[in-house]
Amino acid sequence: MEKLIQIKNLNVYYPVSSNFAGQSNQYLHALKNVNLNINKGEILGLVGESGCGKSTLGKAVLRLIESKGEIFYGNENISNFDTKKMKHFRKKAQLIFQNPYSSLDPRMNVYSSLREPLVVHKIRDKEEINSRINEIIKLVGLNEEDLKRYPHEFSGGQRQRIAIARALILKPEFLVADEPVSALDVSIQAQIITLLKNLKEKLDLTVLFVSHDLGVVKYLSDRIAVMYLGEIIEISDADGLFKNPKHPYTQALISAVPSIHEKTQKEIKLNGDLPSPLNPPSGCKFNSRCPFVMEICKQKEPETADISDSHCVKCFLYH
Repeated sequence: MEKLIQIKNLNVYYPVSSNFAGQSNQYLHALKNVNLNINKGEILGLVGESGCGKSTLGKAVLRLIESKGEIFYGNENISNFDTKKMKHFRKKAQLIFQNPYSSLDPRMNVYSSLREPLVVHKIRDKEEINSRINEIIKLVGLNEEDLKRYPHEFSGGQRQRIAIARALILKPEFLVADEPVSALDVSIQAQIITLLKNLKEKLDLTVLFVSHDLGVVKYLSDRIAVMYLGEIIEISDADGLFKNPKHPYTQALISAVPSIHEKTQKEIKLNGDLPSPLNPPSGCKFNSRCPFVMEICKQKEPETADISDSHCVKCFLYH
C-alpha cells in the first residue's frame, strides 16, 4: 500500500526542571525512537494508557510541537519545512481537538469559525467561501441556520461536529483525531464515531485516531498501534490484534475490554503502577509489570520482531 506518512526515529523531550542559570537539566522523554507508517486511505488507531505519549505523537506528526527525527509526508520530509512550506502543509493535514468545549472560540459564531481558516489560506472569494461552508456544515449533520449561532448554544456533540467541520473546511488529506469523543456522553460518542467513519469514506481521508478506548478503536480502525511509555510496542491489523495479541501489555488491555459475551480468557491484571516517564525501568519499560518477565528484559531493550507481514511486536518472548 502507498504510505502517506512515514515517521522515523521520532523523539520528543519536555524540560521539567532547570538549574540556577535557568538551563534545563532534567527532561521527560515523551517519545522514544518511534517508527510508524500510515498508509494512504486508512484509519490507524493509536491506543495506550493516559500519559503514554499518544497525543504527543499526534501533535508531533503535524509539527505542532518540536521533535527530533524525521517525518515524511509522501516523499517530502516536513521536519525540514520552512514557514512557507509549513503553511501549505497545514492545508493538507488538520487536527480535531479532544475537547469541543475549549477548542472553539466563544466570541465567534459558527460561520466565522469556518470562514477563518479559508481567509488565512488566501481563499477570499465570498461565493467560494459560502459554498464550502454550506457544503461542509451539511456533511457533518448541521444546517445553515446553525451558522449564525455561537458555541454556547450547542450541545457537546454538536460542538464536536463544528470542530470536525472546521478541520475539514480546507479539504485536507490527513486528519489527526485526538480522542475526539472522550469528552462526550456515551450515546453521543456513537454518533460522532459513525460520522467520522462516513466522512473518511466520502472524502477519501487518511486518519490517525488517538484513543484509550479499545472498543472504539476496534470498530473504527483498519490497523492499530499500541503505545507504552512513549514507545510503539505492537502494530497489527485490527482483527489480528484482537484475535491474537502478542505483547503481554496488549493482552492485558484487550482482556479488560467490557463485553456482553462470555469471555474465553480471564482478565489479565497487571502488577504495580505505571512507572514514571521521568524514571522509567531499564531494559524493557514494561518489565516492572509484566507477568512473563525474564532476566534479559531488565537488561536490554527488545528489538521489533515480525510475527507476520502485518503484525510486529517489541518483546523478547518472540526473539
